[in-house]
Amino acid sequence: MPHSSTAGSAPGLRSGFHRDHHLTVKRLHSEKVRLLYDNLWQPVLSSVLAGMLLVAAMWPVVASWVLLTWLAVLTFVSFARLALAYYFRRLPAQQQQGRRWLYRFSAGSIAAGCVWGVGGIVLFTGEHHGQVAALSIVLAGIAAGGVTTLSAVWWVALGFVLPILLPLLVQFLLLGSSLAILISAMLSLFLGLIVTTSRRLSRIIHDNIALRVSMSAREAQLQESENRYRSIFQHSPLGVLHFDGLGYVTDCNSKLLEILDVNRAQLLGYRMLSRSADPEVANAVLKALDKGTGYYEGTYYLPKASVGTPLRAFFNGVHSASNEMVGGVAIIEDFTERKRAESIIYRQAFYDSLTDLPNRRLFIERLATLCDEKHKGRQSGLLMFLDMDRFKLINDTLGHATGDNLLVQVARRLERCLSEGDIAARLSGDEFVLLALFDESSAPDLEARAERYMRKVQQALSQPYRLASRDTVVTPSIGYTCFTSAACDHEEVLKQADIAMYRAKIEGRAQLCRYQPWMRDKMQ
Repeated sequence: MPHSSTAGSAPGLRSGFHRDHHLTVKRLHSEKVRLLYDNLWQPVLSSVLAGMLLVAAMWPVVASWVLLTWLAVLTFVSFARLALAYYFRRLPAQQQQGRRWLYRFSAGSIAAGCVWGVGGIVLFTGEHHGQVAALSIVLAGIAAGGVTTLSAVWWVALGFVLPILLPLLVQFLLLGSSLAILISAMLSLFLGLIVTTSRRLSRIIHDNIALRVSMSAREAQLQESENRYRSIFQHSPLGVLHFDGLGYVTDCNSKLLEILDVNRAQLLGYRMLSRSADPEVANAVLKALDKGTGYYEGTYYLPKASVGTPLRAFFNGVHSASNEMVGGVAIIEDFTERKRAESIIYRQAFYDSLTDLPNRRLFIERLATLCDEKHKGRQSGLLMFLDMDRFKLINDTLGHATGDNLLVQVARRLERCLSEGDIAARLSGDEFVLLALFDESSAPDLEARAERYMRKVQQALSQPYRLASRDTVVTPSIGYTCFTSAACDHEEVLKQADIAMYRAKIEGRAQLCRYQPWMRDKMQ
């Protein structure tokens, strides 16, 4: 299977390569054709001017009708080429890419070369050396100028140069004199130099255009990549932050400003490694700059900000082309909704929905932790178990809403009785528990402190309650037990308080009973 997968992907890679290569070749061709048309104006007008000067030089020795006819043909061909270039330049770039435009240009160039070649024949007068010299100089100059402007496509340059120089070379050979043969040899050498130069210029122009096309393609790819990154950067659902090697914020997206509730001016230029910065964030930034990655999770406070933002951030270092650490980027996720959801789930799991007190689960976990053998501290504790007398009667006669109202009022009164570190919870129905911790170590002191505490709770819970628009007296039955946290069993402690509360119920309403061992036997 891996073999077939590799084999299946190879044609796609090859086709992609061939497609890119074809596009590159097509663009090179288009650039060369455009260069030919762009460079046409000056040499064509110069050739018309050179033709006029040549006609003036040949006027005394050549028939006027021949000169004027040749000049008219040269002018017509020249302006036809200019008209073709003008039409080409007005076309959209997409329509300029056809190969027909190169063929049309080459046809115009060859026609112009042939006109000059015909001039080398009809204007050649061997007995007038001055005119022959002028003709040779003009034709050689036109050929040399054509090489410099037409070598983008070397065979177009040859199609222009050869029809110009070959007839002149033949004319000198036909004269047969030693000077004419010498000049023909020089023309042959010049023609060879022209061909060689044209080929070299063609390669240079090709390489320059190829380099320009390659750089343009790379710039386009970089621009596309930059645009794609900026789009992701700006529309990312996460906050994105750039910072330099000193920890200064250099850029950020809109999502991060929304997460931190700040404007861009406040954040740009802020140094995350300053003394006033969050030390945990600074540590994550330093790790990213030193080791490549850093991580932060917590509630982040900007300087002078009264409200923090729960978030987590992944910091990554950024290296230069020389593998030097130049800064980094951070991906930041807002934890506000997650923290809120976690808080809701936590309260649903560990708190009573009616009274907002801790529920049975949280209370037992707290008591079990306190009674754990590995608990380092040795504290004395009081566990109180209570329920409200006549609660069922109130619930049945005044309604469940009134019963719920009573439970809420009991919960608030219990909370007002708590000291730091104490906890009150609703176990079920009208059953509540209260856990208080004391510093007294001796048994008499603990007994006296617990007695005072319980009397305060009993007094608070025995005051009249406002139920159904009237004051109603509802008293609690309370059982409690004292224990030492270093040597206790949380289930046993809870059971003792329950037994004491059961005994208080037996003895009548509004009773306060401390657990005694005999109560267990009596209950059984």
